[in-house]
Amino acid sequence: MAHATKCAAPESNRGRDEWMTVIEMQEYMGASRSKAYDLIWSGEVDSYRLGRKLLVSRASVDAYIESRSGRK
Repeated sequence: MAHATKCAAPESNRGRDEWMTVIEMQEYMGASRSKAYDLIWSGEVDSYRLGRKLLVSRASVDAYIESRSGRK
């Protein structure tokens, strides 16, 4: 019988929030699927492929939003 091992949760969730899926990015930005992928493929938002999953840098998305809002 296999035994499941329980992993200890990290002290902070900071690492978990650094990357998000494209769907999470769409919800976070209020953007369409095509707009999200346009930003990724154009390089305006940093991304990382992990197997078949495409992950997006939250800091990069925040920087993109800030640059478009005119706030500095």
